[in-house]
Amino acid sequence: SGLMLNPDVYFGLGISGQIQHMVGVNGARVVVAINKDPKAPIFEQCDLGLVATVQEALPAIVQNL
Repeated sequence: SGLMLNPDVYFGLGISGQIQHMVGVNGARVVVAINKDPKAPIFEQCDLGLVATVQEALPAIVQNL
């Protein structure tokens, strides 16, 4: 869409991180990624990454908040 985001924290949940997408979120102060593919491009650009499915990770994260 050409929208540029500038959030404090960006959560990429199940997002592969193709360059077109990452250009739109590169203004985020912190990028957190969850993806089941350990070779997903988003892991090269995130500050915190977790290799897991979103269905596995989110309940555990929410439970520990």
